[in-house]
Amino acid sequence: MRRIALFALPLLLLSLPAQAQVKTDHLIGRYATTEDGCKEGAAEFEIRRGVIEGPNVFCILGAIKETEVGTEAYEANCRAPGVIGTLHFDLSKKSELIRIMLPESQDWLSLYVCQSGE
Repeated sequence: MRRIALFALPLLLLSLPAQAQVKTDHLIGRYATTEDGCKEGAAEFEIRRGVIEGPNVFCILGAIKETEVGTEAYEANCRAPGVIGTLHFDLSKKSELIRIMLPESQDWLSLYVCQSGE
């Protein structure tokens, strides 16, 4: 009976709704720190499912945290600045840009969507 319970527990956990999972599909893409659409010389960032990568930044996103309207926040483990904390997104102007604030930072970094073909 004990073996059945040990086997069934992981299956039960997998079947529960994943409300706290990272859901960044709406942000996936390439971004630049300048408005020129990722032209030569602009610092580039890429957001993939659960990951943000850019110059001196690599963050793995975890559980969603409660925030204000127009923002999102995720627990994050970042290689640089080398901290674990909360990574914030400001999506209030998403059609033009998104802003991110890395864990333990007080500064927003503006990211502009890269134009296709560049």
